[in-house]
Amino acid sequence: MASPCCGASRPTSSKRKTLRKQKTKRKSDTSFKGMIGLSGGTFTMGTHDSEGFPEDGEGPMREVTVDSFYLDACAVTNAEFAKFVRATSYKTEAEMFGWSFVFHLFVSPKNASNISQTVVDTPWWWAVDGAYWHCPEGPNSSVQNRWNHPAIHISWNDAVAYCEWVGKRLPTEAEWEF
Repeated sequence: MASPCCGASRPTSSKRKTLRKQKTKRKSDTSFKGMIGLSGGTFTMGTHDSEGFPEDGEGPMREVTVDSFYLDACAVTNAEFAKFVRATSYKTEAEMFGWSFVFHLFVSPKNASNISQTVVDTPWWWAVDGAYWHCPEGPNSSVQNRWNHPAIHISWNDAVAYCEWVGKRLPTEAEWEF
């Protein structure tokens, strides 16, 4: 199986901790504040480029129509994600696994000396023990001065849990590409 195009992912064959479904209480104060309304439409999705990964839905090219939808104007920040974590005691998958992939140029020399895994097809992503949303480059890193930066090391499951809590949903792949 080919690896995803843009970022490393956890191998499906690796041993991993069983992830439990975490309870996240849905907020009731959902509004469209900070969201952009998109009217939907038809567009060409996918690629015929040999660099595309059909496994990721990147090919073949096809015409897709999406209905009107709303999308947050900005990515979820560390401050917003921290509110969710405080309110729900949520643990991200990176925290439960005990590591996450970090772009190699952001890894400190101390953390680089402990790298035990990279991905052959994407060697710029290094598995860093202790990397998760609150410690984005691993141990001795912090979001302390980055509260308005987008939250990172958030899996699809983590994002869905956040969306359920805030009373929203993730866009579909077609909506995101639109």
